[in-house]
Amino acid sequence: METSRIVETGDADTRAAMRLKNRRKRIKYGYVMALFTCILWAMWYIPGNLMWVISPFADLYDVVVVSHGDNVAMIVVAVLISAGNALAGGLMLFLWNAPLRKLKEMKRTIVEFHNVTKYLIIGSVCAGPIAIFGSYLATGFIGAAFAAVACLGYPVVGTLLSATWLGQKISKRAIFAIAVIVCGCISVYLGGLINELASGNVRPLGYIGGLMAIFGWGLEGAVAAKAMEVAQPDVMFHIRVMSEAGLWWLIIIPIFLLAGFPFIDYIVMLFTNPVSLMVILVSGLTFGFCNLTWYKSFALIGVGRGQGLAAMNALFALVFIFIFTGVVPQWTLAIGGIVCVIGLLIMFSEDDSNLETLKGAQEAAK
Repeated sequence: METSRIVETGDADTRAAMRLKNRRKRIKYGYVMALFTCILWAMWYIPGNLMWVISPFADLYDVVVVSHGDNVAMIVVAVLISAGNALAGGLMLFLWNAPLRKLKEMKRTIVEFHNVTKYLIIGSVCAGPIAIFGSYLATGFIGAAFAAVACLGYPVVGTLLSATWLGQKISKRAIFAIAVIVCGCISVYLGGLINELASGNVRPLGYIGGLMAIFGWGLEGAVAAKAMEVAQPDVMFHIRVMSEAGLWWLIIIPIFLLAGFPFIDYIVMLFTNPVSLMVILVSGLTFGFCNLTWYKSFALIGVGRGQGLAAMNALFALVFIFIFTGVVPQWTLAIGGIVCVIGLLIMFSEDDSNLETLKGAQEAAK
């Protein structure tokens, strides 16, 4: 009898040790996914910045600006860029999921899990017409460096939604980190606005675009976490990005065509011009796989920490922009970005024992 009790205790200890080892492995893998997100997301700003000055995007701007003015022309170009980016991202993910034989799983997810599909459609609206379109507006009106740093506030939105909607707990450290990030974002916006006021060239749509990116990506993260309760990250994001492409090509672009904007010729040029085709495919590659690793990090370390780590892409983006374009970011952007990064470091510097508390009941169940 006593021997049986010892064996049972030993088995329980072994199982607990294995669970702890597996949990630490998952957390480590989640950090790796978030790091890949940072690098790929930062690289996404390079083709995003380049597309504004190459054909057919620059040609479309030159035509629309004559009849509708600068602001409308920039919006129209941002629509075409966003639509091309979504389509290219979906294509690149086919090259990922097809060899892994996950296309059948995509179909099954769409057919059998209607609630998941609902969340993914909501996520596609938050990401495409709000976050990504806003980021392209910020890039076009103010610059890629501003767009990269301005969106650093999105983990605040994601963390708050995770607490209020998903029931995940927020520690005092995370609350303090949120306050620091907010201060950094305010300094980014105020610094840029002061510089523009001094030069007499204020471009408010760029700042609105930055805010759209903050709220759009924060909302998408919370919605994605809800959908991932039953769906695989690879499959889920592919459905999400194809839904986004459908929004652009089946709804938004036809609306602009009906409004009289000359999209057709420039769409043909986009996919027949070797330079623009290569740039849009690079954009789709970085966009598709940075979001794929982003979603994987959510499943492993939670929305708040996954978003916080991924937001470090701004530092990589500033370095890549300088290397590839030679543009030195304004000192106000650098200071605001550093403050935001400090807040992000505070947010995810909690030890692993607190990660379960931050993720709440969902992680505890695992």
